[in-house]
Amino acid sequence: MMMGNSRATVIIVGILAGFLLMALPVGAFDVKLAFVGPSGDYSGMYFTNGFWVAYRSDYGSNTYFTEIMNASSGETVLTLDDLVDFIVPVGDGYLLVSTIAKEYSLRLYRNEGGSYILIWSLDTSRYGWVSHILPVREKNLILVGTVDVSQNDFGGHYVLGVDFNGAIKFATNLNVVGQTVSSIVPAGDGKYLVIVPGLGSGTPYLGLIDESGNILRSVRINYPIASTVYLQGNRFVMVSWQKKREGYIRDIKTYYGVWTLNLTPVATFELPYEFLGAIPVFANNSLYLFTVRKSNSTCALVESKYLPNGTLVWNRTVERLKYNVLPRHYGISTNAVKPVILPYPNVYVGIHLCGDLANVVAVDFTNAVPLAETYLPMVKTASAYSLYYDTRYIRTGTKVYLLNTTFIPSAILVNSTPVANVTVDKKYSGMTPFYLRIGPGRHEVRVVRGNYSPVTRVLTVGPHQGVRLFVKLNPINATLYLNSTPVAEVDILPVGLTVSTPATVSLPNGTYTLIFRSKEYPGQYGRVRKTVTLTPNETMSVDVELALIRSELLITSNVKNATVYVDGKEVGGTPVNVSVVPGPHNVTVNAEGYIPKSLTINATKPVLNVSVGLSPVAKPETTTTSTASKGTHTKSATSSSESTTPASHSICGPGAFVLLALAVVIARRR
Repeated sequence: MMMGNSRATVIIVGILAGFLLMALPVGAFDVKLAFVGPSGDYSGMYFTNGFWVAYRSDYGSNTYFTEIMNASSGETVLTLDDLVDFIVPVGDGYLLVSTIAKEYSLRLYRNEGGSYILIWSLDTSRYGWVSHILPVREKNLILVGTVDVSQNDFGGHYVLGVDFNGAIKFATNLNVVGQTVSSIVPAGDGKYLVIVPGLGSGTPYLGLIDESGNILRSVRINYPIASTVYLQGNRFVMVSWQKKREGYIRDIKTYYGVWTLNLTPVATFELPYEFLGAIPVFANNSLYLFTVRKSNSTCALVESKYLPNGTLVWNRTVERLKYNVLPRHYGISTNAVKPVILPYPNVYVGIHLCGDLANVVAVDFTNAVPLAETYLPMVKTASAYSLYYDTRYIRTGTKVYLLNTTFIPSAILVNSTPVANVTVDKKYSGMTPFYLRIGPGRHEVRVVRGNYSPVTRVLTVGPHQGVRLFVKLNPINATLYLNSTPVAEVDILPVGLTVSTPATVSLPNGTYTLIFRSKEYPGQYGRVRKTVTLTPNETMSVDVELALIRSELLITSNVKNATVYVDGKEVGGTPVNVSVVPGPHNVTVNAEGYIPKSLTINATKPVLNVSVGLSPVAKPETTTTSTASKGTHTKSATSSSESTTPASHSICGPGAFVLLALAVVIARRR
């Protein structure tokens, strides 16, 4: 019973741990519902700069009403009998507001007791309605972009300089056509970049002005739509795009241009995916971009690295991002190009619309490691899903969420070839590809797989930083024992290694060809070829017997140059070497005056020494007919005192008397 309870406890703890792990991606971001906007009788509503703006209009009766609410508290802070276009908060509780219906105006309000009271109102009808507001408090300057809709095709674009007392300091006519002045961006040294995107029939325009409204330089852009996205140092990036509607799907082709602040283009290049989803970042003389790739009815976030001249270095998919299947009615809001402002220079936070989810993601752009993400439900309209966000507020339908970026954690992403187990700080954590949110500091990461050499790395992780680790595991070598009869040399291919048997060899896993050849008698033994496949950490023995294919007979004799016959065929004179196949062979040696001799030799060795001794032919003895000489011969042969040859017997016989007589005759004559 105790064991059963213990087992149940373990299961429950495991399930709870699983739920906690599943909840991590959502809990990493501090996202809370801040405000639910009104609906019903309001004919229009939008959200900007932390304020919810709801309005009603009846153009027939010239009746307009706007209600402005604080998205954090939900309280109404200002009501106007007019339509409101731009709302820009200014430090110390001030609010700049533009109106566009009963009058074209720019107004300054001050917060008193939670409500805003009017300080001044500037009539802008001479220049048109206000399309952009940039307050520069330290310069006592408000830069205002306008569009004169009284002219055809939005023809009169101005940049106004207004002080905080409501007085116009300058009015610069840009002399361009298009839809709006979409952006005025500080460019440093008292300069400002002005963008007219050309959403109407006009050509996109870039202008550089100073604090007095002087146009320092201007250029026209040969793209249908353009807006600035990012500016750093003396460079900025211009994004432009084309729209093409095919059925319900809007195709957006995006281009990037790198420019210097004197409005000189450096490079322009087309991005490989339809929709721009992130800000560009200059770092290490490279441009890092995030784009959203749509493939097989799904979305994915892709990080790319470009050189400033537009050369693509690499791109890779950011792991662990969730995207729903695209609906048939699918549209992309160009608002998604805008970044969320962050205090961390290495972190990109973006909101990407895909299907019925708004994906809020934080990514370390230097390593494409996700740090945090959450998913907000969308509100479906008749033809598309709608999404809008600015700074840290996110609007989906009538709901506004507040995104707290101070909770963005650090994380590590570990991958390996092949798949392996991962321990972090000596605790088992999971298998690759492995992702873990982790605290800043030094962490020991160990990647382990059976039959492979483990890899240990110490990672230093900074605050709000993502570290990516890729490990290629090397298999533990297999052990190969090689033996042969007789001793042989072994060529191991394809590694090009040669060893002599007996041998012990350590090899990585794989398939090898082994070629055995006799070391001492390479010509007498045949080669043996073997193929073996080794797995990591395997032990294998290979025993080989080399086959004898030739035997060398070294035939010698006690008679020089005796004729040798092998199997009846003359092969030369002794000494002679003869190569024969293994088995029995007849060897015959013949010499003049000697008795021929034949042997049967069994060739079972690579070299055999065959020595053949020959005997000479026997000569016949000389015989006499006299009986006396036979007797004399017999007597002298048996006499122990005689040792002369048979010829000495003629000197002691009658011949001696003849010699004596001749000697006497010669003496007398003298």
